[in-house]
Formats: sequence, C-alpha cells, structure tokens
Amino acid sequence: MIVFNLECAVCSVRFEGWFDSSKEFETQKKRNLINCPSCNSISVKKTLTAPNVSKKSNSKDKKIKKSIATNLSKYKKIIEENFDYVGEKFTEEAKKIKYGEVKDRLIYGEATIEQTKELLDEDIDVLPLPFPTTRKTN
Repeated sequence: MIVFNLECAVCSVRFEGWFDSSKEFETQKKRNLINCPSCNSISVKKTLTAPNVSKKSNSKDKKIKKSIATNLSKYKKIIEENFDYVGEKFTEEAKKIKYGEVKDRLIYGEATIEQTKELLDEDIDVLPLPFPTTRKTN
C-alpha cells in the first residue's frame, strides 16, 4: 500500500488516498474514480508526500540513513526548482495567496513558531521542511 497526499484543484481541500501502487493511482485517475470528498470534483492532483521509511529487522542503520539523506536531497531539489523562495516574507506571502491578493503559487521560506501558529489559525496549511534552506533573498 502507498499513501498519497491529494488536493482538489477546485476547492483546494487536501486529503489522503491509499493505493496499491503509483500505477493504480494513475489508472483510477484516468477512469475518473478519484474524487474530492468535499465538492465531489474529479480534478484531483497528488501533492508532495513525505517519505515513509520502515525499518526491516535485517536492515542496516547505515542503509536507512543513506536512503533518508538521498530522499531528502531529492525533495530539496524538487522544492528549490519548483517553489518560489520568499525568505522571511513567507507569512505575508502565504496570506496574500490565501486571500487572492497575488497569484496562487508554491512557496517556501522562513517563519517563526508564532507566525506558523498564526497561519494555521487562518486555515493556511504549512509544513516544516526537514532541511535548512540555503537560498537568500535577492
């Protein structure tokens, strides 16, 4: 089984979907069998999913650590190539996106714990990155 984080393109509701494989997800999507639990739209897309690493009793800790580091490196590259870095303006920019003041886009940056709580209070979903950002604002 594989769990995907899904998001409705119509109402932006996020939810999980469980599938036997990535291929099974694609098959069900093509057949319009995946729909939003909120608005029933079939315009559903996968979002970034954190890796689920399980330890086997015969596995070595070094292999797991290397695998995690490799996956984190891949996620970091994906984020840096596809998201806009907004630095310390993350909270402000996230609110502007939420309230339609600027174009909807994927962003990442820095926020304090207080700012993060503020965003969550306004129903703005945020996720901490499992790595430090290396980019600086221009």
